[in-house]
Amino acid sequence: MIKGIYTSASAMRTGIARQDITANNLANANTTGFKRDRLFVSELIQAGQNPQEKTLLESVEAARFVEFTPGSLEPTGSDLDFAIQGEGFFEITGENGPLYTRNGRFLRNEEGILVDASGRAVQGEGGEISLPEGLINVTGNGEISVNGTIIDKFKVVNFDSLQLLNKEAGTAFSDPDGRAGQIALDNAVVRQGFLEGSNVETMQEMVEMISTARNYEMNARLLSTQDQTLQKTVNEIGRV
Repeated sequence: MIKGIYTSASAMRTGIARQDITANNLANANTTGFKRDRLFVSELIQAGQNPQEKTLLESVEAARFVEFTPGSLEPTGSDLDFAIQGEGFFEITGENGPLYTRNGRFLRNEEGILVDASGRAVQGEGGEISLPEGLINVTGNGEISVNGTIIDKFKVVNFDSLQLLNKEAGTAFSDPDGRAGQIALDNAVVRQGFLEGSNVETMQEMVEMISTARNYEMNARLLSTQDQTLQKTVNEIGRV
């Protein structure tokens, strides 16, 4: 009975974490370059002392991970909107080191530097990308030219182990320890005048939210029933 109470409580705790993740995914369904989070749940089983004993649930662990499947490319017509077709990330300069993003909604600041919406400089193969006034054109391989003169080329990178990246605020990722294994993508395809949409499927998240809520309610009822049964058992034993 104690095992049943623990199992129901663990399932409820996991349900709360899953619901928080689903709510955040839904809130970012229209966020450019957003990658949905998911929850991986593992149960650690402790075997009994002899073959006839049933295995016991020792603990439940939940780990958050990111689904890096690409979102759809949406045309905007803006010269400073960019999307990577296929794998890879744009590199931008963060306060504590490089950051990586699929959100290519950039702008030109007062100094002529190409920056993201938070004012962080976008990196080219030659460092910060400085854009003089004029007609901006970006070829499919990420080469940037202004009025026909080549300025730089977008620095596009990928990683051997995407799940080792840290998810930062917004749509950025970091690799502070260098464990993810950065790879330079010389053949990356960059689309000018496009943005990558979120990879969140709204209907799928709504189904997930409803299913999680129902499972939570079921386990709450089970927990209440087991608690009442345990109290009754203890009280009756006490009168014997």
